[in-house]
Amino acid sequence: MKRLLMALLLVLCTLARPAHAISAAQVVDIFGRTVNSYGVKLVDWQGYLANPYVELTVRPPQDAVFPVTVDLKAEGTSRLMMDLPSQLTATGATKTLTFANASESRLFRLAIHSKRGPGNDEQYTLRLNIRDNAGATFAQSMPIRVQQDEKTAIQPTIPIVFDYRYDTITGYFNNAAFRTAAEEAVKDWFRFFELTPYDTVASGAESNHLPGNDWQNTVNVTNNQAYNGMYVFFRGIQTPYSTGYPAGNGTYHKHNGVQDPGPIHRSTAMIFEYDEAGKQLFTSLADEDWWRTDIAGPVLDVHGLVMHEYGHAVAFHSDWAGMRTYVSTSGANDQEVIGYHGSAVPLDSSYHIPGTQPYWDRLSGQSGGWNHMFPTRRWMLTKLALLVAENAGWKVNKNLTPFLAPSIVTTSLPAPVAGQPYSQTLTARGGVPFYDWRVTSGALPAGLTLDRFTGVISGTPTAASGTFTVELRDYDRRSTPVTRTFTFGGGSPNLALSATPACSYTSAWESCAAINTGGDPAGSNIPGANQGTRWGTWPQSGQQWAELTWPSAQSVNRADVYFFDDEQGIDMPASWKLQYWNGSAYADIPGGYPLAKNQYNTVAFSPVSTTRLRVVLNSTGSSSVGLLEVSVRGGT
Repeated sequence: MKRLLMALLLVLCTLARPAHAISAAQVVDIFGRTVNSYGVKLVDWQGYLANPYVELTVRPPQDAVFPVTVDLKAEGTSRLMMDLPSQLTATGATKTLTFANASESRLFRLAIHSKRGPGNDEQYTLRLNIRDNAGATFAQSMPIRVQQDEKTAIQPTIPIVFDYRYDTITGYFNNAAFRTAAEEAVKDWFRFFELTPYDTVASGAESNHLPGNDWQNTVNVTNNQAYNGMYVFFRGIQTPYSTGYPAGNGTYHKHNGVQDPGPIHRSTAMIFEYDEAGKQLFTSLADEDWWRTDIAGPVLDVHGLVMHEYGHAVAFHSDWAGMRTYVSTSGANDQEVIGYHGSAVPLDSSYHIPGTQPYWDRLSGQSGGWNHMFPTRRWMLTKLALLVAENAGWKVNKNLTPFLAPSIVTTSLPAPVAGQPYSQTLTARGGVPFYDWRVTSGALPAGLTLDRFTGVISGTPTAASGTFTVELRDYDRRSTPVTRTFTFGGGSPNLALSATPACSYTSAWESCAAINTGGDPAGSNIPGANQGTRWGTWPQSGQQWAELTWPSAQSVNRADVYFFDDEQGIDMPASWKLQYWNGSAYADIPGGYPLAKNQYNTVAFSPVSTTRLRVVLNSTGSSSVGLLEVSVRGGT
């Protein structure tokens, strides 16, 4: 009997535990990299803006008994979210993937809701809990790194005056939290605009109108103080809808007495409607609370609604002349929007970007409407919405990180020493920075390797010389990869520093001497305040040149050229080349000539001995051209 009971117990224990073990799932990114060990990198861009997502592919364990279920949880903050179907929680986002067989794979997208204001980089955790049809389980995790781009708070560059005198129907704006949420939503638009204060508008000089409770009665209003930025009238009503609009009074902002292009309206109105039984007004700006809102449910987010409706006041309205033109052409003439989105983006009859999937912001998967790739909570500004808004006459600050093209910041590397440990990190900026680094031509010295995720070149080299080209890809499929060539071998100096520059033509406010200062430009479109540190040829077009002259012959084998492109008449050249002085004439240097903004463009060539090196640029059409910096290296 005892033996029988023991045998029965053994059978029950066997039935209670899986007959086998299973291994980890593989998580792969768009570059084919397995990220199980390194993890995932997200970015929280400057400004309160919908952030880009990363797309990942899960491949189930091949030793599992199918079907297999993988429960995903991105945990550590409520700001994490995954594409639908998924759930938001106070501690993160959850999603379930199922696999019928070993050959299947499943995509999911991961993003993080924007954090208001500056902050430090963050790290959270992505967990995968796997269970197969035989009851076997496996738990795995990997880090989620979040790069916080806003290290210093960005603020509107013009003053904004809020007028609450006419909030006499509902008194919504008497609530301090309500008022703060509404004001921040308005400021969030202007934080992205590159503006300077306008001519002062005298008190009582700006007329506008506000609706009565039924939108039938009109209240004529004027500003009660002088201002030189944007004046915003706020009013709460009970029916029938919220909206915003500019003052269609025929007067527009000026600078030094000259009307700004656009033209730019001098005041706007924001009308907030709310009269729904059982619905709660949500006024918190705490980013850990954002997930508690519900646009279509019982919790109405004040910030999100004002951000959306004030968009009609600041741009998306027929009173803006540029937006009328944009609508009449279905956006077909806005090449920047087309370049970003991949196609023209029309507006519907009420001046909204359509809420259907083809018109979601391409990088964030979100829109200022009801439907998103992710759970719909707080309406957020998107990069797409800001690019469309420029048609109203605003200038978006393209020096903010959401608008920077990817570029390799590192311009040179110290030479390694054979037999000694070496470690240097390549750095980049712009784009969507879950970067992929690769050596695409030449080779690192034997013993050194390049980490695809971090850009770290490390190891103990057995040789100390070599030339190699590094390619950088960012996590935006529409981005063009950028490259830079590095040469090890004696640590050759920048020969341009000892040369005398000369240029074919220089605008009066620019400088030919800017081309060989040894600087490292932050981008091709450096602000006007940096005039004198750039060479430009406006208004001249056609072929232009800049050259460097040395007092004695130099052996040169590489040049790095950084183009100036202010998007206002000075543009990237259609083509360019290098020429060297052979003693009696200039001769072309054969080679591949890359054309990329926001980075050095490198040409390596067989050494030539010369006293002069010329950069020849051919402009596009009537555009002018320019340079920010030229670096020259030598070798034999």
